[in-house]
Amino acid sequence: MEILTPNIGLLIWTLLSLASLVLFVIALIGLVRSNNWTDPTTKLIWALIIIFVPTIGPILYLTIGRRQKDWTTQ
Repeated sequence: MEILTPNIGLLIWTLLSLASLVLFVIALIGLVRSNNWTDPTTKLIWALIIIFVPTIGPILYLTIGRRQKDWTTQ
């Protein structure tokens, strides 16, 4: 008997895909609602990272981007 049957494998991939989608939505909503930057270019760059780097982009934004502040205001 195989441990990872096709049904279990499908369930695992479904849960991973759902988690990735949830991270994507949370990161985009957080980016739109944040007021950390006065420069819209920085927000655009983060949006492109979140959109075009599938799972790693939202994780990077949620760990690094939310703490980052605009250095031009200092």
